[in-house]
Amino acid sequence: MHLKSAEHLQCEAEVRELKRTIQALRNQLESSQRDKDDAVQSVTSAATQEISQLKVTITALRDALENAFMERENQIRQTLAGSAAEITLLKQTVANLRDRLELAKIEQETVAQQIQQAAHMEIAQLQAIIQAIREQLENLHD
Repeated sequence: MHLKSAEHLQCEAEVRELKRTIQALRNQLESSQRDKDDAVQSVTSAATQEISQLKVTITALRDALENAFMERENQIRQTLAGSAAEITLLKQTVANLRDRLELAKIEQETVAQQIQQAAHMEIAQLQAIIQAIREQLENLHD
């Protein structure tokens, strides 16, 4: 029986050692599980923060793009309005210049007619004088 008892004691010691090993492995497994859960939670938290930051960045970029688009659209409208006003002004200037040219042409024609009439009158007077001188010359010769 003594043999059994020594064997029994050895088995009990091995069982206790196995229980301690099992408990240590359990503790290590639980610690690893906690570390893994913490790591997953940390990664999930970091990903959530990054997603939130990306959403904020996307919103800011979208707003900036919309503002740039609106600003560009306003610049185009202002440019078109300015161009329209400039076109209107240029059309008015062209019309005024055309009117002034037409008036200058009419005035030039009027002056030319007046000069022509004056020349005709002068020619008529000179012809009348020439005729009178001829008559006087003829009278002198007679």
